[in-house]
Amino acid sequence: MISYRTFRTYVQGHEGAKYLTLLFLVIILLFSIIFSTFIGSVHISFMSVLQVYGSQIPFLSRFIPENFTATQYTIIASIREPEVLGGLVVGASLGIGGAVIQSIFRNPITEPYIIGLSSGAALGAVMTIILGLTFLGLYTQQLLAFVFAMASVIVVYMFALRGGKAHPTYMLLTGVALSFFLSAIVALLLFSNINLEDEAFFWLLGSLENINWLELFPVTAVVILCSVILGTQYRELDALQMGDTHARSVGVNVERTKGISIFLVALSVSAAVSISGLIGFVGLIMPHVARIIFGGSNRFVLPGSALTGSIFLILADDIARGAVVGVVIPIGIITGIIGVPFFLLIMRKMAGGKYGT
Repeated sequence: MISYRTFRTYVQGHEGAKYLTLLFLVIILLFSIIFSTFIGSVHISFMSVLQVYGSQIPFLSRFIPENFTATQYTIIASIREPEVLGGLVVGASLGIGGAVIQSIFRNPITEPYIIGLSSGAALGAVMTIILGLTFLGLYTQQLLAFVFAMASVIVVYMFALRGGKAHPTYMLLTGVALSFFLSAIVALLLFSNINLEDEAFFWLLGSLENINWLELFPVTAVVILCSVILGTQYRELDALQMGDTHARSVGVNVERTKGISIFLVALSVSAAVSISGLIGFVGLIMPHVARIIFGGSNRFVLPGSALTGSIFLILADDIARGAVVGVVIPIGIITGIIGVPFFLLIMRKMAGGKYGT
């Protein structure tokens, strides 16, 4: 039997094996999507789930027997599919965002939220709930969460500028300080209207349950666009991992690359959390999983982080929906339970000098 170490060494040493591994992850993701659509309080046969999916594919629909009821179709297409595909989009965004941020900051325990995204999004969402804002109807909470998240990142970036350069240390410190400040405002808003605490609390812990197609489509477009552009920057990100001096020596415009990459991560993750709430540890864990499999090159780490992030979040949502009968646990609780031990493992390896930081 091939050992794990032998498998990892082989994959990291052969480009063809890396592509096959990515393909294998895609297959796992597809199975996860179908399996997760099958899970729910209303029992629908696995075959009916497959038939509903098949009926939505133009060139396959004519060959698919429709042995499902209109109610079953509505449950799958209007409720379960947006939730599952929302997990795919949000997980991919957080995974890629984490990989990029870790490359830029050269720090294995950073994630997209470290630059103020989470606290800004939380303030926007909680303001919508507590103040009863509805000026854009369905999109009000989503838009304010997005706008405040982006505004927080801009504030952090501007305060971190020193001589035209955004220093990572200043960004981290400013991000932490701003997060504490905005969290205090969120707490004050919650204290001002205790009756709405439950709704706000559920959003702060993250959930895919209420995602619908109208919210998902624009977010998906933003995440895909940002992810594709970030994917083309893999060489520059690889150079940044070696340090700014090395990156400049190989012709990378360091400040421009950092600025564009951070902006794209902020745009993608802000859009994602605007529909899911705050889901922790995905952006921290999944880049490490991808690096364990593929090695250090972002050419494969970025798509690997997206795929593993999507798979992880979809399966975590399955646990959130199925752990307690009749109760949907906030998905952030599930990712936190899994993520904290992994975080401690990273800290232990850092203490042993594994990362050289």
